[in-house]
Order: sequence, then C-alpha cells, then structure tokens
Amino acid sequence: MKTYLIDGNNVIRAEKEWNKLFLEDPERAKNLLVQKVIDYFSNKNNNAIIFFDGFNFIHSHSKVSRNVEIKHAKNKTADETILITIEKNNNKKNLIIVSNDQALRNKARLYQCGVESSEDFIIKLHNQKFFSGEDSKPEPTPDEINELLNLFKRGNKEE
Repeated sequence: MKTYLIDGNNVIRAEKEWNKLFLEDPERAKNLLVQKVIDYFSNKNNNAIIFFDGFNFIHSHSKVSRNVEIKHAKNKTADETILITIEKNNNKKNLIIVSNDQALRNKARLYQCGVESSEDFIIKLHNQKFFSGEDSKPEPTPDEINELLNLFKRGNKEE
C-alpha cells in the first residue's frame, strides 16, 4: 500500500482554475482539492495525506475519509512537515511525494521515496472515472468485444 504525501497548496497553485479560485477564496479551493482527492482515493487501496501550511489552524490533523487525512503544518511550512513525516516513516519506499518544490523532491529521492509532480497528480484527479448513474457504463473487455464481433459475423452469413 502506497501513501501519497500531497503538498496541498502546491497542487492547487499548479492548476489554473484552482489557483484562480484560491486567490478569491482559499478555503473553497482547499475544500475542492480535498474532495477531489477523497473521490480519487475512494476506490483505491492507497492512502493520502494532504498537507497545508497551517499557521492559523487550531486542529493540526483530521481524517476526512477512510484513507484520506489532512494535516495543517501549524508553525511550519507544509514542505517541512512533509519532510518530518518522511523521516519518521519506517517504510519510505512506499511514500509518494506530490509536489513541485525541487528541494523537497530531491530530499524525498534521497530517502528513496517516489516523487510525482503536481501537474501529473492533477491529471490523475481530472481523469478519474466514475461508473454511477445510467449515462456512464464500463468499457467492454476485449473478450466481450470479440464475442460481439463474432455475433455480427455470424449474423451476416445467415442473410
């Protein structure tokens, strides 16, 4: 099981529309990111911790879903708190750091953590698919496609 350590503000600032929202209403932008991450990880066996610079927050940690947590960095930056979390973790190879901060990414690599850019992570969040409702249906498997093709071939021979 992988654990994603996500630099929340960094991800928000890397997405044009989210950054615009962040400039207007930082809390709405953060809530949007948190909801996107919850949705993305809802059907996965991985965990995520979203870190925010937290100078104004009383509560520093909260679990928001089965496998997503939020940590406010209190009197540190999110980068510093992510680094402390890496250092305390016993299985660093199962950590994936999501940030564009080059110093943090380099330190994470020294600890043999996985590293993912904010932009690549945003693409994953935007490309997630949900199979609920009548409008969305799962893609057919190759076996199902072959079965349909064989049915059509047989149908044409009978005419």
